[in-house]
Amino acid sequence: MSSSAIIPLSQQPQRAEEIAHFLFQEWHQLDNWADPLEVAERLHQRNLPGSVGFTLLALSDGDELSGTASVIEYELSDNSARRYWLGEVFTLAEWRGQGIGSRLVNACIAHARQQGVAELWLYTPDRQALYQRLGWREVEQREVNGEWVSVMVRAL
Repeated sequence: MSSSAIIPLSQQPQRAEEIAHFLFQEWHQLDNWADPLEVAERLHQRNLPGSVGFTLLALSDGDELSGTASVIEYELSDNSARRYWLGEVFTLAEWRGQGIGSRLVNACIAHARQQGVAELWLYTPDRQALYQRLGWREVEQREVNGEWVSVMVRAL
């Protein structure tokens, strides 16, 4: 497992553009990540003081970005009871397989719990087994951005 540090983007806000670039590269075919400038602006807004939403970064010992994850308010907005969503969980290719994604997810859970969030939601097309191991429960399957995904929930 990598010995990376996990910090809030609010401690290094200048990294929003770097993160937006990686998210765009990974998911540019999906509407929400098709414009890196919009992604960077969402990251900035989400991490302003007083916001419940946030983004966490995994940084290597050399301060290189190795992964990111966010808690997003109303990522899917069709059900107002589903307010806080885990999203944009991403580990850079050269860092995959070292547990960074799981560490980021667990850090998001802990940070959201400290902010009084009672439950987190997520959707995933292909990582159901990973999230189930981390305590998430599937509640429905639906189409999002043109692909079938599992919507999952975790009580905090």
